Amino acid sequence: MNYNIIAYSIYIPATIFLSIWIAKSLHKNTKAFLIEKFNNHEALTTSTNNLIQTGFYLIALGFSFMRMHVKHFAHTHNDKVYWEQLISGQETIEQLASKLGVFTLVLGLLLFLNFFIMLIIQKPKNQYTITE
Repeated sequence: MNYNIIAYSIYIPATIFLSIWIAKSLHKNTKAFLIEKFNNHEALTTSTNNLIQTGFYLIALGFSFMRMHVKHFAHTHNDKVYWEQLISGQETIEQLASKLGVFTLVLGLLLFLNFFIMLIIQKPKNQYTITE
């Protein structure tokens, strides 16, 4: 039984699901902040919100795919590197828990980073001010 294939078949759908779920939540809930920050400019709010969601997808899925490499350990013999594959269900679960745990923490950090950015975006000044 190839435990690496099992790990990949769980890891890939799990990270894609988590990315989509968090991105949709971010997209839905960020709109209220953006409407207020952009003085009800609907087109600007919508395009900014879509770009934030796209960036979130790219970062989350890119990180997920970069961390997908599931191998237990490497050893060298005659100056060649040999990768040992996962050999048990326990190793597979431990590797998945570690990989998904790090991925979930990164998604949480991305979410808080997006929230922080929403808080520091300055509301545009009115173009016309009345001075007397």
